[in-house]
Amino acid sequence: MTVVTSAKSPARGRPPRAKAVLIAVVGLHLVAETALTPFLPQLFDRLYGIDDPGATGLYLWVCRIVGLAALPLWGLAARRWPLHRLVLAGLCGSAVLDLLLGMAPSYTAYTVISTAVVATNSALLLAYPAFIAEHRDEPGEGERARLAGVVSIVVVFHLSVVVSTLVGTGVLALPQPRIGISAFAVLDVALAVLAYRVLGRRESPDTDLDPAASAQKQGGTGPTATRRPRFLSPRFLSPRFLLLAQVALIGLAFDFAVNVARPFFTEFAGTFGSGSVGAAALFFLPSVAALAVLPAVRRCHDVLGDRLLPLALLAGAAGYAWQAYATGLPGLVGGRVLFGVGLGLGHVAVELRAFRATGTSGPAFTGVETARSAGLLAAPLVATAAVSHDLALPLLIAAAVQVAGTVLALRGMRGAPLTRPAQPPGPAAPRTPAAPDHLPTRTYSEEIPR
Repeated sequence: MTVVTSAKSPARGRPPRAKAVLIAVVGLHLVAETALTPFLPQLFDRLYGIDDPGATGLYLWVCRIVGLAALPLWGLAARRWPLHRLVLAGLCGSAVLDLLLGMAPSYTAYTVISTAVVATNSALLLAYPAFIAEHRDEPGEGERARLAGVVSIVVVFHLSVVVSTLVGTGVLALPQPRIGISAFAVLDVALAVLAYRVLGRRESPDTDLDPAASAQKQGGTGPTATRRPRFLSPRFLSPRFLLLAQVALIGLAFDFAVNVARPFFTEFAGTFGSGSVGAAALFFLPSVAALAVLPAVRRCHDVLGDRLLPLALLAGAAGYAWQAYATGLPGLVGGRVLFGVGLGLGHVAVELRAFRATGTSGPAFTGVETARSAGLLAAPLVATAAVSHDLALPLLIAAAVQVAGTVLALRGMRGAPLTRPAQPPGPAAPRTPAAPDHLPTRTYSEEIPR
């Protein structure tokens, strides 16, 4: 069946609404995942009288394991069921579990219910590639359109960090923090209703993340339509696998550095006399700096091309080191700002390279994300072990790991030309979707029957 999207004018009106719902799902996923993370030691102390840092590390580690197991399962489910149905299932499950989480009578019960919340929230991660796919109908194909989608996700990410920090502070300040924890269920239900109304009510046989299946359903012929994804074939296995492994390792270094420095930072900031409110402000200061630098990211990408990634990672590593060796509050603030600049530019560059390698369809995206999540299992354990020696040690570890990511990013540039998306020539436009297993022919919202 040949798809002619111009013949479906209502579908063309849907993508802006679909983008808004998908980006809201992304935001909720980020806020729900990180709101209480920097305050877990204080939360466990208030709710259950547990002040052992090992309890925080164990809790985070168990949640990471469950997330690691759940993510590929949701990816496999997305081959069979429409994406919006899976997102709805995740939102509905999270609503019930968030309500129960606030009623957990013990640390053990809180941990068990939290793992179930992580499993259902993993479905919301599928909104990321769907949102990037929605940008294919915007002016500028290929790298430039992908950059616009990635920048939007990064903006929401850092706004979510600021919002989640404020939410976490508010929850901890409540006389009964359990009420604030259970209040997340209201957001889950509200967003589930929006997703149900906007993304469609009927199952669509065309919303398949398997590119080979999509080619068959669109009437494709030839090898791509009759076999599994091309990167599984012997011809493409070695270079494709190496590319995905390299992208996963770069993303792992970036994510690990951010997460290893996060759980105990508020306690580290407290040693400078910042107080609880000041520690919370210092915690989200890098996200504010990242948001401030994001308007310049397109210009930086045009000028630097692929060099943007290693330079941003190096700036982030320098920011981590500056914080670790800070002797006073001004030095800590300066390190947080420098880290935030590297965080904003680096986040865009990391995700852009990841989506360039995986595309928005097929098992490649979930494979890379699973590998990145697997590495994050070590982050809370390393952070817990490090703070037993020195509260600044997690920052030094983050700096070293980010330097390693810089080396990987530089190696990834060898033998590959710089990507400069400035004004591609006219004849090159038809060649933009060159790899059929990278980007779908239609946006997700256009594939849902009305």
